Amino acid sequence: MPWRVRERYFAQEYLTPGVRETEDLARTHIAPGADTRILEIASGKGTTALKFAAEYGCTVVGVDPYLPFVSEAVLNARAAPSAAFVFGEGGRAPVCDNAFDGAMCIGAPSIVGTAPCFRAMFRALRPGGIAVASDWTWATDSPPPEAVPAGVKPPFTTLDAYTDAIREAGFEIIHAEPMPQRVWDDYYATLRIIVAEERAQMRTFPEDPIESEIKAYDAGGHLWQYSAFVARKPS
Repeated sequence: MPWRVRERYFAQEYLTPGVRETEDLARTHIAPGADTRILEIASGKGTTALKFAAEYGCTVVGVDPYLPFVSEAVLNARAAPSAAFVFGEGGRAPVCDNAFDGAMCIGAPSIVGTAPCFRAMFRALRPGGIAVASDWTWATDSPPPEAVPAGVKPPFTTLDAYTDAIREAGFEIIHAEPMPQRVWDDYYATLRIIVAEERAQMRTFPEDPIESEIKAYDAGGHLWQYSAFVARKPS
């Protein structure tokens, strides 16, 4: 029987904590309508982009570097003609300058590269446009080893350092706060079930990276934050 933890992880609707909370911030601050143009960097399978296109009739362009996700999003966009998806690096999003009213990156700026991601959103937004993002931050820049999952390397970016990076891209900060800790708890609740079910079938399989994450969270999750950011490109 194959080990299916990663397969089941990628089959989930959302792949990061705090997605719904970040979407709600985008609804409030971008205030999408039929004439709104939104860029989503690291749009994944297009879940949020398609949702916004269907809810508001706005134009949403998603950019993602993982071709299977882009292909899935393109197929699903047949039911949401105002959404479009392109293959590309988020830090070099293949879009026009000053073309969007809003930009989003949910859970992925640090994967794209925090500075390149926010520079790309700044370039794509019209003056006065709004960027909404969420990402992993830390309560300390020197967490103990047991709180750090295997493969996660420094720097361990604090909320203040992250906010400084957004300002350095040219933005004015509107909102920068950690979400409630429950967003991490909720995220791992599903993954704990998946791991337990798979481990019951294959007890001798080597430790999965998701298991390493869960152990680190259990040991030092009080130092983990999932933070949300809203920023404005000056007019």
